[in-house]
Amino acid sequence: MSTAPLPSRLVLLANLVNCRPRDKVRFLGCVDDYDVHGAALALTHRHSSSSPAVVAIVNIQHVLQSIKREDMEVGAWINVMGYVMEDQGRTVGAVPRILSSGKAKPEKYVRVQALTVWSAGDVDLDSYTDAVLQRQSSQ
Repeated sequence: MSTAPLPSRLVLLANLVNCRPRDKVRFLGCVDDYDVHGAALALTHRHSSSSPAVVAIVNIQHVLQSIKREDMEVGAWINVMGYVMEDQGRTVGAVPRILSSGKAKPEKYVRVQALTVWSAGDVDLDSYTDAVLQRQSSQ
């Protein structure tokens, strides 16, 4: 029996709403807001005008020691690996502060507990989106 951790599943941020609680995911998002008190980032990624306005509320409390300041700035593109949390749709913890700030106006939101966060650098969003969609269709 293997004791290796389960692999994460690469998804587009908009598709996080289709994930189950406790799914281990990896996704790309743009920092829309940061709640200092709740140690949470609001991430968005509208890859098309028809994609739903989904916001990922990412709890970064466990990675505060390793995350770089510039990766928390509004407009930074970051990669996140973490677990989808169970309390979707409820306003608990940092969610009300971030969503009431007026910056992120989602149709839906998904809460994620970050395991690791790293900069995406200069990413070609169209190529990234195409690659993720192609990977998902081949699985």
